[in-house]
Amino acid sequence: MAILRVMQPAFTSGELSPALWARVDVDKYRSGLKVAKNIFIHPHGGASNRSGLEFIGRTRGSGFAILLPFIFDAETDQTYNLEFSHLKMRVYRAGSPVLEAARAITGISIAANGVVTSAAHGFTNGDEVFLSGVAGMSALNNRNFIIRNVTANTYQLEDLLGVALSTLGMPAYAGGGTARRVYEIASPYTAGELRRVVFAQENDVMYLTHQAHPPMKLSRLGDANWLFSSLTFVPQIAKPTGVKGTVYFKRKTGSVANIGYRVSAVSASGAESAASSGVTVGVQYENEDGRRVRLTWNASTGAALYRIYRSDANTGILAETPLAEIEIDQTQYQGDGTAIPSASATGAPPVPTGVTGAIVYGKEMKYVVAAISDETGEESLPSEPATLRNDMVYRGNRNVLFWTATPGAGSYVVYRLDNGRYGYVGKTETTSFTDENITPDLASGPQEGYNPFDSAGNYPACVNFYEQRLAMGGTANVPAGLWLGQSANYENFGAASPVKASDAITLRIRSKEKNQIRAISESRGMAVFTTANEFNVAGSGEEIMTPTNMVVKKQSNRGSSWLQPIAVGDVMLFALARGGVIRDYSYEFSNDNFTGQDLTIMSRHLFEGRQVVSWAFAQSPYSIVWVVLDNGQCVSLTYMREHEVWAWTRHETDGQFEAVNVVAEGDEDAVYFVIRRTVDGKSQRYIERMHSRLFAVSEDAFFVDSGLSYEGAPTKTMRGLHHLEGKVLVALADGNVVRDLVVTNGTVTLPIAASKVHVGLPYEAELRTLDVDLGNVGELGTVQARNKAIANITLRVEKTRGIWAGPAEDALVELKQREFENWSEAIRLATGDVELTPTADWTKGGTMIIKQFDPLPMTVLAIMPDLRVAA
Repeated sequence: MAILRVMQPAFTSGELSPALWARVDVDKYRSGLKVAKNIFIHPHGGASNRSGLEFIGRTRGSGFAILLPFIFDAETDQTYNLEFSHLKMRVYRAGSPVLEAARAITGISIAANGVVTSAAHGFTNGDEVFLSGVAGMSALNNRNFIIRNVTANTYQLEDLLGVALSTLGMPAYAGGGTARRVYEIASPYTAGELRRVVFAQENDVMYLTHQAHPPMKLSRLGDANWLFSSLTFVPQIAKPTGVKGTVYFKRKTGSVANIGYRVSAVSASGAESAASSGVTVGVQYENEDGRRVRLTWNASTGAALYRIYRSDANTGILAETPLAEIEIDQTQYQGDGTAIPSASATGAPPVPTGVTGAIVYGKEMKYVVAAISDETGEESLPSEPATLRNDMVYRGNRNVLFWTATPGAGSYVVYRLDNGRYGYVGKTETTSFTDENITPDLASGPQEGYNPFDSAGNYPACVNFYEQRLAMGGTANVPAGLWLGQSANYENFGAASPVKASDAITLRIRSKEKNQIRAISESRGMAVFTTANEFNVAGSGEEIMTPTNMVVKKQSNRGSSWLQPIAVGDVMLFALARGGVIRDYSYEFSNDNFTGQDLTIMSRHLFEGRQVVSWAFAQSPYSIVWVVLDNGQCVSLTYMREHEVWAWTRHETDGQFEAVNVVAEGDEDAVYFVIRRTVDGKSQRYIERMHSRLFAVSEDAFFVDSGLSYEGAPTKTMRGLHHLEGKVLVALADGNVVRDLVVTNGTVTLPIAASKVHVGLPYEAELRTLDVDLGNVGELGTVQARNKAIANITLRVEKTRGIWAGPAEDALVELKQREFENWSEAIRLATGDVELTPTADWTKGGTMIIKQFDPLPMTVLAIMPDLRVAA
């Protein structure tokens, strides 16, 4: 019976489904695991226990909440977590809630429910405040409380578990102290709507959509100054006002005659009335200069048209019109000889009255002016029309327009009406413009305002950016509708007639079945995820998309959930509408199409009957996607597509995961969770941050959940643990493990004073290998289902301490590491090969179990057991 040394050098397949435990023919079997609990896989192949979770704070009122990232500038640490709860929003920066200005405390009574005195504090019942700097009653410092029983100058407090603050037994108040309210603002979204709030951020502004609400804009004006506002969907620059003009024209001399005019009314059947009384106008008829005779009269009931007669000489009909007004050229004075009717025919309309006549110059010319933003180049809506009269056929005639300056305008464009449409006639950087008979360019007209999201049923479900445009899609009334704002003018959804390349874009994605757009993402084109299909929308060829150049191509028929896709490098990940499946999605040049693979196929047991409700990608330092499922479990995916690494592991804690978020902090991407825990018999929701795993010595290792840290003068008392009241905790005190610490009044007591302490809930990490497979071994053939015994285990580890290993739960042995350390020195972390000799035990599988029970680091790079195989 020979001893064989086996080696598993990597774990890059993660935890494999039990359905694959017989698939020794699959490459991923050789790097897979049976169990990977509270473990994550490194892209290079090793496996580490996850870091602990630092307690950051309780959600507002301990209600359901989600976290959204707001990243203005990671280089200067201007990154935020936005906590959205029922109709409220809070802000966190660098792992701490943003607080308002301090309100001075001037007194605290000693009573079963102590009264705090603070002149004109401005708090209201239900506010959450942070106390600090109180002398005497120091137990109140660095704690959050809820305000109750407010008066103008006093209030009382209760802790976050709803217990009234008793100051009985505390030292007397000795002065000082402040209360700072946790900053929060009203939000439009209820708790039940939060999962479907979609956002897209650009600099200091975040756009948010939900089908039940008009699109909103969230602006950061300061750490404690945020503003929700509605979108108006009009240009940000105002349109010009006060547009007027002066007409310049030249009059020619020539013969003048006083010409008489009379008007008759004609019915639809042809019955004509008698002619009206006459009006005389002095007309220079010899040399045309743009003069016109304008005649007006009162409308006659039943008139279908009117006839205008010359009545003084050259009598007869000059013109006909259906209107109660007409303009006649100055040389149009020869009548056709028809006799002027002196009496009305039977059935004729009444004789027109109120005939007036005057000389006017030229024709009506209408202008509008638009302002161009000096900052953004955006064009405003057009001004109200200004009407001038001129005839610029004649050389030297011109119209001069002027208007009131528009704030923020760097220039203005002028349009003139021509054949029912406005066309471009010029641009100016001043507030005046001269038109000398410029031909309007009807291919370039002013824009018209448009708000496609103006009422319930028309609110978009999702939002993103594409090619410098704000894109929104998926309303209840038009589920497959897609709208893109003007190029670089996000909130302007207007367009000109005819459209310009930079105008807003409106389209509907056609398909054989009803398709709700659920997400929009930017890749090689605009990726549109719907309930049944995935589409790519882009300009033809390599051109940018415009209102007249867009191509919609269906890429696949998977169907997406409401969960928004996330980008991992040049790849997108999305969750399918059904089945708890996650796929990647990327462009494949050889097929000229977007393709992908099922990333959950090897670990289906983690997702069966489940849906993904929250996820986020932490690129640095380990390239991990953190995923929260609808049953409160958390799984993680180490994903590095270029190296074909995709490994799932599971994570557990004393509670349920409800949401996850990632923001850049320092040199790492910080992972935040919303976790529901039961504390002192009550359900509480906490925001907790995964601690950095960058450390050099065991004293700095943080491997407790909902934990806090202390560093300072040696102490036995750890305070501030009210959020874990009654819980049994574990601590790492100066690198030494201390167990079975029970929280009483927010405090635990260490057996020995320590200067660096991490204390919190314990959790267990486990790595369990698949059944050993050696292929065909000589005459034995396969070793599958043969009895095996592990004689010795060699582990290649990095920065590891305190692990246990063995072939079965009841046969684990501890790695003994203390060797060269001083008596009071914490055991050093091991890097390299370590050996354990487990209890002899014959098993069919040859599985090895490695566990970490303590709040200490564990990284396993390879497992090398010495194996006996029965014949």
